[in-house]
Amino acid sequence: MVGQIKFYDESMAWGVILGADGGLYAIRGSQLSGPPIQVGERVVFEPQPAPGGPRATAVRRIRGAQGSG
Repeated sequence: MVGQIKFYDESMAWGVILGADGGLYAIRGSQLSGPPIQVGERVVFEPQPAPGGPRATAVRRIRGAQGSG
């Protein structure tokens, strides 16, 4: 699924992705290598159910794509 980083706290390495389906998915920053995740950045991920709510796994950045908010 495609999504956009809606919130990200670098100090906690935790954030939220807004999925193309309108759902919110938790992300752990430790899943991605490279520069820090930025709000508005577009990603591709696999949605997974979890006890605390849906989460994003297998997260990959969409290179060269920046969201508009």
